Amino acid sequence: MCNLSQEQINEVHEMCKRMRLDALDMALSSGARGAHLSGSLSCVEIYAVLYRLILKYDVNNPSWDERDRMIVGKEHARLAEFPAMAEVGFFSKDELCHFEANDGVLAGHPRNLTIGLEYSSCSLGMALSFAIGKAVHAKMYHKDYRIFVIVGDAECGEGSVWEAMMSAAHYKLDNLILIIDRNYLSVDGNTEDLMAQRDMEAKLKSFGWAADTIDGHDINKLFFHLNKKHDDMPYAIVAETIKGKGISFVENRKEWHQAVLNQEQYELARVEIMQKT
Repeated sequence: MCNLSQEQINEVHEMCKRMRLDALDMALSSGARGAHLSGSLSCVEIYAVLYRLILKYDVNNPSWDERDRMIVGKEHARLAEFPAMAEVGFFSKDELCHFEANDGVLAGHPRNLTIGLEYSSCSLGMALSFAIGKAVHAKMYHKDYRIFVIVGDAECGEGSVWEAMMSAAHYKLDNLILIIDRNYLSVDGNTEDLMAQRDMEAKLKSFGWAADTIDGHDINKLFFHLNKKHDDMPYAIVAETIKGKGISFVENRKEWHQAVLNQEQYELARVEIMQKT
């Protein structure tokens, strides 16, 4: 197993802490509109490892043809995605405080290639199909870049996701890497009570994918598995996470899927994040 050094792990941990603080700032600045805080906090480590250690990109040329494609179906995680992009220099951190503002460039359902985005996930369940088109194109034109996709586990209740799963295996898209944020919680409650996904790794393998289930908050495991390559097979990581990770009164609480963060909660959450090692 190719491990990161402790110094690298510590650097990413510190990045994750900053991202969680940025997510809090974005949620607070959203005011009465509220924000998707908990679903963003579950995938902070995923975004941090991708943008700091895995993805190939050029922040000075976001449309660089050889970039890896990052397709996000889980649109309710912008409070993790945008802080990660700001961390690596796609835009100034000052923009985070203008999230969803009328004069800002960061929106909840954006597609803005000039700041390094590929896809607007307004319709749940379509991101993987979109990514498959990108992966087929790359194969046809002998491109070396990879296509990464993030979806939520509740999103996988959409039938289009499983049609796309069949297509990806059929076309042997080994340039396609899917990350499922498996936090077991949707806006309506536990996924297994509403529309059970059961053993997602086994289901993916039965569809012709290579797949692994890992701790989605373990930086070293994320790094190792995101670097895996399976010839002639698409690859999926079922990343088991905690919705609201890092803030005790938000963790595993469905009412925080979309909620208003008040000043007192903001201060409590900030102290809790800062005290974590």
